[in-house]
Amino acid sequence: MFVKLDDDVVESLCCPLCKGTIEMVGEKFVCKDCGTEYCKHSVVQERHKEYVFDFRIHRTAYCIPATVAKWTDVQEGYKKYHRARRSIDDLTVYLDEIDSVKEIYTEEFSIKGKVLDVGGGQGRLRHFLGDKDVPLYVSIDPYLEVFQNLEAQPNLLKAYPCLRKPCNFLSCYAENLPFNKNTFNYVHIRSVLDHIQDPYLALKEAYRVLKVDGTLLIGLTISGGQSSLKTDNNYDSYNNVSQSVSIISRVKRKFKYEGLPGLARGAIRKVMKKREKKIPDHMFRWTYEDLIDLVRKTGFKVVKEHWQKPPFTMCIYLSAKKISYNR
Repeated sequence: MFVKLDDDVVESLCCPLCKGTIEMVGEKFVCKDCGTEYCKHSVVQERHKEYVFDFRIHRTAYCIPATVAKWTDVQEGYKKYHRARRSIDDLTVYLDEIDSVKEIYTEEFSIKGKVLDVGGGQGRLRHFLGDKDVPLYVSIDPYLEVFQNLEAQPNLLKAYPCLRKPCNFLSCYAENLPFNKNTFNYVHIRSVLDHIQDPYLALKEAYRVLKVDGTLLIGLTISGGQSSLKTDNNYDSYNNVSQSVSIISRVKRKFKYEGLPGLARGAIRKVMKKREKKIPDHMFRWTYEDLIDLVRKTGFKVVKEHWQKPPFTMCIYLSAKKISYNR
């Protein structure tokens, strides 16, 4: 089993819509205040089936604002793209991913306490977290199927052994978190803030669920500041930069783990990638100035900035403390 929902998580849940009290009724959660129901959905694996609870807010079609409809269309395309890429299961891609952020979580920032990973998917962040330092980890994502066919991705499980451990996971939106106030010590938001509908509301929700003096950690591609991206015109180069840097080391690593067949598959995939139609997947193009302004206006105090190592020098990791207004 890859998905779970511990009692500690259930006890911290509230209605994402009205923040009212929810209770388990049969196999679904029901809000006692507004009556909204939150059901579970099946996630198919190779040898078994498991379930994910859906805490997303579902509007009928005639009640969906144009901006929400646009976001839905964009993310549907993004979802199909990543569904296709999951079938590739490339070990070297996973190892490069780990190497690119290792310094962030082992040297620059120390994540401790109860952690909420917004847009955390399968919970790969757990690769860098210690069980003693993090007694509770919860991943949320708007995509119900992020764990789909995980059993059929042996290279992913090899690169991230943490994925073999059940992950506290539920599906919801960053703008409507189904957790009580003052629940978490840490909220982690990496490569998400440029995808969501309303970044302001998302950070206000992060503020609400954080405990006093809790920490927000944002990882994001931006232009301006110390970023190597100086204009919006080269913003999308982030998506391709890893393909053109350290080619020799990537080839050596692929040959070591996958041999000549792996090199051949990699070459074929590279050709196919060049033919792929570009899918717009970002709702926002962030600048350094706007990011800092948003963090401050949502009730946080910036305490540290760190720029990712080459080739990802357009990525900033920013930690901020929740400012308490209680007297």
